[in-house]
Amino acid sequence: MGIFDALFPRRAAERKAAAEAYRRLLHHALEPAHYTHLGVPDTFEGRAGMVTLLTSLALSRLRRIGGPEAAALAARLDERVLDGFDAAHRETGVGDHSIARKVRKTAQAHAGMGRALFAALDRPEDADDGLAAVLRRNGMVAAPDAGRLAAAARAMLAHLDAQPDAEILAGAFDWIIPLV
Repeated sequence: MGIFDALFPRRAAERKAAAEAYRRLLHHALEPAHYTHLGVPDTFEGRAGMVTLLTSLALSRLRRIGGPEAAALAARLDERVLDGFDAAHRETGVGDHSIARKVRKTAQAHAGMGRALFAALDRPEDADDGLAAVLRRNGMVAAPDAGRLAAAARAMLAHLDAQPDAEILAGAFDWIIPLV
């Protein structure tokens, strides 16, 4: 524990919760079932899209908790996701001269799809066709798989909603792979 963590324990707890939330989110995003059973392409873009979808589900859950602790975790988690995109581009061998452009493009796609996902997730559950349309429009899946991925996303969100707020605020998102 560093001196700053001792002086600012709340910030240290926020960082720890965001790190745990990101670790769990990334682990779940890379689960092969998303790519083999739900139709998400197993490409850099498909994986980034899966990270964006899960981030949107996590942020949606945090928004329902509300309050400054949830808002701080949401901001730190999204920051971690964007840093992760940067690291992923670097790992693929993107050169320094083009890294900023590629990361900006990925971040813009993340933000745009995130806004569309939030709007779709705010609709009633029987409006899965709206969520499926967002997933299809953003290249997450082909048309035949869009409904299945939308149903899986709704099931994941329902599972997160059933988790206690304290667990969520600690970053302990319990992700599932629903069989739809």
